[in-house]
Amino acid sequence: MEFGLFLANQFEMDRSLDGIADELIAQTKLARDTGFSSLYIGEHHATDDRQYLLNEPLLAYLAGHIGEMTIETGMCLLPYHNPVRIAEYGATMDVLTGGQFRLGVAQGYRPKEYEVFGVDKADGLARFVEGIQLIKRLWTEDGVTYDGKVYSFDDVTINPKPIQDPRPEIIAGASNESSVRRAAKLTDGWLGAHVPFDQATDQAAAFRDERNKQDADEGFVGIAREVFVADTTEEAESAVRDHLTAKYESYSAWGQDDVIEGDDFGSPWEKLKHGRFIVGTPAEVVAELERYQETMDPDQIMIRTQFPGMGFGEANRSIELLGEEVLPEVQ
Repeated sequence: MEFGLFLANQFEMDRSLDGIADELIAQTKLARDTGFSSLYIGEHHATDDRQYLLNEPLLAYLAGHIGEMTIETGMCLLPYHNPVRIAEYGATMDVLTGGQFRLGVAQGYRPKEYEVFGVDKADGLARFVEGIQLIKRLWTEDGVTYDGKVYSFDDVTINPKPIQDPRPEIIAGASNESSVRRAAKLTDGWLGAHVPFDQATDQAAAFRDERNKQDADEGFVGIAREVFVADTTEEAESAVRDHLTAKYESYSAWGQDDVIEGDDFGSPWEKLKHGRFIVGTPAEVVAELERYQETMDPDQIMIRTQFPGMGFGEANRSIELLGEEVLPEVQ
């Protein structure tokens, strides 16, 4: 089981961003040197309550510091973008990193983002599905012609092609069973996020079941978790409780919990954290990660350990403890 780090690119409005580039480079190097295998950066737009650094330039900016790590969009909100441009972007990143790029895609859920991009949310699923189909073909074929519900192209070729043979992996983020099974059919893997442990376990099983039905290989199974490590349980919970509660209240306001079956992100901390957050001492975090390993057997757990309002010092100490006392026990 490998581990990815979700890099912070979302910050409070009153936080100065002077020097933020140096902080992000330092955290990337820390992840690289402490045993993480992947670096993820997310995407959101028109966030009037947060400063949100755009993922595409940030990924490119940090690519020279990743060592042997894979670098990934986590996630590219595909319905907002023209798939030809995303195919070209992904190919460029793959060339520049020597074949260490992976494209994470998701459908998006926030009405305001659809609105500002001039996209009808009702078309989101079609744009997502057709976008994936087109990117796969553009990465591996010349003269692509496509006539879909949303996109129509005639004789389109992109150059350069990606370095990876036959192409970079495409991983879909999904949070309910129907979208997980769609990911199994359309892409090379699935990354589950936000749902509690039992639901994530069921979704991992659904992904593998659908891959088997499609007579496909096992694919990539990833689980995203909020993780924070400190010397004591009390110290760990104290460091993240307010930040995570506020973050999930923000998710709720954006409509994220509306797309997850039976969930409420506005729940009190004790309910919200149950089966969803991994917060505690190194030994406690090891035990919980081993539970994931034994129950779901994921290929990777994507860890987010820095949240809006938290300083880099606190987050980096958690990363150091993960690298020193947690990852070696469960990798």
